[in-house]
Amino acid sequence: MPVATQYKAFYQELMSQLILSLMLGIRSGGRIVCLALSLLVLVALSAPTEAAMVKGLYSQEVPITGQSYKERSDAMSRALAGVLVKVAGQREVLSNPVVQSALAKPETYIRKFGFRTDEASLNRQQIFQATFDEQAVNRLLRSANVAIWGQSRPSTLVWLAMENAGRRSIVNASETLPGVFAESFQERGLPVLFPLMDFEDSAAIAAVDVWGGFSDKIQDASRRYGSESILAGRLSRSLPQDNELFYGRLSLIFRGVSQSVAVNGLDAVGVTRLAADLAGSTLSRHYAIDVSDASGKALLVVENVSSLEDYAGLYKYLERMTAVREVSVHKVRGSTLTLDLTIDGSVSQLVDALALGRNLQAVTTGESMVYRWFRS
Repeated sequence: MPVATQYKAFYQELMSQLILSLMLGIRSGGRIVCLALSLLVLVALSAPTEAAMVKGLYSQEVPITGQSYKERSDAMSRALAGVLVKVAGQREVLSNPVVQSALAKPETYIRKFGFRTDEASLNRQQIFQATFDEQAVNRLLRSANVAIWGQSRPSTLVWLAMENAGRRSIVNASETLPGVFAESFQERGLPVLFPLMDFEDSAAIAAVDVWGGFSDKIQDASRRYGSESILAGRLSRSLPQDNELFYGRLSLIFRGVSQSVAVNGLDAVGVTRLAADLAGSTLSRHYAIDVSDASGKALLVVENVSSLEDYAGLYKYLERMTAVREVSVHKVRGSTLTLDLTIDGSVSQLVDALALGRNLQAVTTGESMVYRWFRS
């Protein structure tokens, strides 16, 4: 039976049981809560994890020791550097000569700033908050010939086999390390997730598969999460007196191609930053838009645009995409709309960007780009 059919049947059965329990007025809430939670999990797992809309790409917070002119200027520069890394998706942007010159005068790009105190910290750490002008930052990156990555970004699924005292296990979403990963990936503007390691995951993959780097097993186990970007690795901990350093190897699997880096005596933050750099550098090459590689025009055919609401939604959806500069109507035939797009980057990058969203489903790609519109 196809997976979609199994989900549908299971969903209908759960709904029937939940409704029956409510109608009978079962006094014990345990059964109802259990059924409701099962439905929530089912919905979460049956929907593919495609892209996340990353918020706050042009905003940054950095710790600051005081509010003098020099300290404020230094904080502005560090905040701008953080924004540039997020928008480009990789740290190499900071070595660009044009970017380095801009970091010396960050006030040119700032829109607003302020200060706050982190009440949760032991020393009530002061935080500098800055929001930068999106257009000014994008102009800077274009002048530096650095590709720009929009808000829609694929999630990276992380499979880590951890060896501790001779025992190996797969790190799951409820452990401590995923939180450190989340912070480092957030610095690059990258969504990240860890497996649930529930019954389905445990049946599909074991720690020995991740430790051995068996990519077929790893990719098969990843299908339920719908992520094209998969980070797999093996890590062993040093003794506690060495401040828990990690050794091993990380590999990023993206579209069947694997790239690896060694982990040699790094702490948790070092490991997660290494992982984020590997993912950011790889994914930005596919999704970030380089205007120097502009192909100019593309013809997009969209089916199922049957109302003014559909048209407005489609237009707004395309307008938000970094790859699309302008949209104009070429032809209308019934509920099928043919659009002229002025694009930055290549047509293949446009196809990649369209594939990240849920609203346009490809019918055919290539020279004839035909998609079907699905309203949110």
